[in-house]
Amino acid sequence: MRIAGIKLLKSTISVFSSIIVLAVVTSSFSNNSTAENCNETIKIDGVEYPVPERWCGKKLEKLNLADSKKLAKLPKDLSLDSSKIYVTLETKKALVKMAGSAQKSGINFIVDSGFRSIWYQREIIRRRMQKGENYEKLITFVAPPGYSEHHTGRAVDFVPSEARFAFTKTYKWLKENAAEFGFYETFSVDTTGTTPWESWHWVYEPK
Repeated sequence: MRIAGIKLLKSTISVFSSIIVLAVVTSSFSNNSTAENCNETIKIDGVEYPVPERWCGKKLEKLNLADSKKLAKLPKDLSLDSSKIYVTLETKKALVKMAGSAQKSGINFIVDSGFRSIWYQREIIRRRMQKGENYEKLITFVAPPGYSEHHTGRAVDFVPSEARFAFTKTYKWLKENAAEFGFYETFSVDTTGTTPWESWHWVYEPK
């Protein structure tokens, strides 16, 4: 009973420590959306908005954008609600292979987002602004159209695509094994206040 109690205590402390780190990282971005030295802008419904410092200088070149005609649909068992999610063919092959390996450890991947066009990325921001969300706060966590890694067709968001994903067995497995299959967490924990933590967001970057 004493050993079990100690293990439970250690587990509880670990969870609370992770929550504290997440809270610190998240709060550090509340006033980090203004780009004083950035001249880049985007247009939403004809209105020009400044690109925040986090994204300044990171607009994707055309050669890095996925060809929508050459995308491959993920298998239904990897897609949230069997929805149609597309990625590059190479990304699909690597993800399916990684998913097969994870299943051997009792881990089942579910993806809720893959390729997004520049138009769709703009629509995400436009719709959320229509619901009353503040642009400066929203754009800190949502990439401006033309800047998202999802445009490459090599980025996927795992379920749940929110902060609690960092406390799942899936995330732990990915941290330990994803690199073997060419997948990397591009927005990892950062306490410097420059990049929000997106534990659910992974990109296929074959070496």
